[in-house]
Amino acid sequence: MAEEVTSSMGARGKVVEYMLVWGKDKGSLQDDSFYEYIRSALEHMRGVMEWRSNGIGMFGSTLFKKVVDPIADILGSKSKEFYKAFDDLSKGKIRLICVGDRYASPFILFNDPTSYVAALANPSSNEIFYGYGLMEAWRADPRIHDLNGKGVDAFTLLFSSSIAFMLTLYINAGLAKAREVRRIFDPNDALTSNLKEWAEYTSKGIWPGSHENQRKAMIALRGYLNAWFDFLKDSSWLEIHHTLHHGKVIERDQSFLDTATTEISETSRAIILDNVSMFSAEEMERRDRLRREKQLEWTLLRIALGILYPREKARIREVWEREKRKVSWKYLEDTYYEEIWDLIRLHLTGEDISSSIEEKDARTLGRWHFIFNKKAERPREKVVELEKMEIERIFERKNRLLAMLTWEGVGLPADARWHDVVARFRKIMIKYHPDRVEVTGVNPEEAHRVTKIAIDIFRELEIIHDLHPEIFGLATLPVEQDK
Repeated sequence: MAEEVTSSMGARGKVVEYMLVWGKDKGSLQDDSFYEYIRSALEHMRGVMEWRSNGIGMFGSTLFKKVVDPIADILGSKSKEFYKAFDDLSKGKIRLICVGDRYASPFILFNDPTSYVAALANPSSNEIFYGYGLMEAWRADPRIHDLNGKGVDAFTLLFSSSIAFMLTLYINAGLAKAREVRRIFDPNDALTSNLKEWAEYTSKGIWPGSHENQRKAMIALRGYLNAWFDFLKDSSWLEIHHTLHHGKVIERDQSFLDTATTEISETSRAIILDNVSMFSAEEMERRDRLRREKQLEWTLLRIALGILYPREKARIREVWEREKRKVSWKYLEDTYYEEIWDLIRLHLTGEDISSSIEEKDARTLGRWHFIFNKKAERPREKVVELEKMEIERIFERKNRLLAMLTWEGVGLPADARWHDVVARFRKIMIKYHPDRVEVTGVNPEEAHRVTKIAIDIFRELEIIHDLHPEIFGLATLPVEQDK
């Protein structure tokens, strides 16, 4: 019963965190990081309910033939209350509040896999409560779902489905009606399977907010940032950065998380399945079984990383706004957003963020920005040596270096494109970089050895690419083909 849940929440008031994520309330703590996600989901719902805008003329009169209204078919006269509640929510008159310990459980209340509360409607106070961890998990989930022939992200689908359910309860239309209304926005019932999934993970203590997954995510994030920045400092490899130079700041955040976690996940699969012709049927079956077993772990790690990154970023923002006076956080995001990731990296390694921020002034701010926009120094001797080589010798050198950039014992073919070179190098760095050995399990000495060889090979290939980009993708020179 709602009264029992509310009473229980009140009894836990000393440890439960209440956070306003939508609407206005000067007396509540606010987390505005959900705003764009919720707004986009509500716009999606408005688009699904296209029948509301069809057939309505000036002053509300019907000018066209009657349009089928599936919500009215389900709720009857109460459909007007539903639409009013939806409009009130869109205007912020109904507040959305995240409740609960977002690191211990995704739910407001959780007793066992068959007894949990994910959200609660409280019309008497114009509020709808959600489990804090659940909202964070939805926001971090990168999966795309197909709905009515269009792809929507996990948060849009799951929040739309859940809020349609909650608004039906908000107007006291009952559980049965709420389930029917929900199916309009979620015909495949993804919400139910998602909640059951989180309940199962929570009962086993392995949901993304659990300590172990947070620890793994922190190691992965720290290692990825270290690998990224350490390499950029010594070379001009900008391929990852190029994926981040588009869209709004919020899209940059998600792009970074997608890049980092996709690389981790794809590398895991590649370790198991790459170069399948090398393995027997029995070995392939074993590797495929191992891949399936690891898939849950990588999925949870990806979502845990999505939860961890906004949390750590929020801490950095809090310190920045407290310590800085001349440079606003918005300016930092818009102009030097790479600095934020550098600060997060320092924070995760235990550095004093306050002193680091204090050191950033007009001369030092933008250090990474400068690196991203200017090619790093090249060994002059190597550049001169390659410049003096005839094209045939450079081409042979390129082919030898490609063969040396090995993965699972196999180098790149002579006709590898530059994109293939970058992808192979990225794969090697993410598996073997010394900062990631705790995650990958690679021997530290082996990691240092492989990393040094890979960097040296890639640097030389990069110089060759700058001098003669046209020879990448060719197995033989055009002159040789003519002969």
